[in-house]
Amino acid sequence: MRMRGFPIAGNRVVRCRSGHLFTTLWIAGASVKSLRLLWWRIQYCPVGRHWTIVTPVHESSLTDSERSFAADHRDTWLP
Repeated sequence: MRMRGFPIAGNRVVRCRSGHLFTTLWIAGASVKSLRLLWWRIQYCPVGRHWTIVTPVHESSLTDSERSFAADHRDTWLP
């Protein structure tokens, strides 16, 4: 994660395969709220209400409206 320019842990904006943005707890090397399949994370998307592969997004590449949307759509706090 650090080599890709992301912090090791914290709340991260992620994108699902369908393009939905939301905020989740992301800890490098650990799967608190997701299932791991090799290097992919499979997690429930609260926006589209489906299970999908998620990837972290650099917040600098998002528009203000996308950042606001992701902040308003958080996954559950409990795994």
